Amino acid sequence: MTVGERIKFIREKLDISQVDFANKIHVSKQTLYKYENNIITNIPSDKIEAIAVISNVSPAYIMGWDEKPSSTTKEIVTSFGKGETKNEDMRLQEIINCYVGMTEEGKNLLLGQAQFYYQQFPGLGTNARAM
Repeated sequence: MTVGERIKFIREKLDISQVDFANKIHVSKQTLYKYENNIITNIPSDKIEAIAVISNVSPAYIMGWDEKPSSTTKEIVTSFGKGETKNEDMRLQEIINCYVGMTEEGKNLLLGQAQFYYQQFPGLGTNARAM
């Protein structure tokens, strides 16, 4: 499965339209179409990270480096917002730490994006459909 096919698969599993998904990752519908159809194959890392955060999978899964979504990440994200922790930043840090091999700069960037998305889309981890 190509990166574009994975992105389309993820979006369809979440039952999100191209327009809504594109808005969530801050690209145009046309750009998302080009990602999904492998017209653009050099997808910026911040877009891969945004897709990963929205869909509760690892960037490695999206890139095809890992055949399974990160169950550890998925379990942490699914439990997010269920009152299991009082410190959301600590929970987000747990999610980021699941990305083995990511640089500290990358982890900090992803943490910032995750915090933004959780503020913009409360309950994101609990409302997303299972992969």
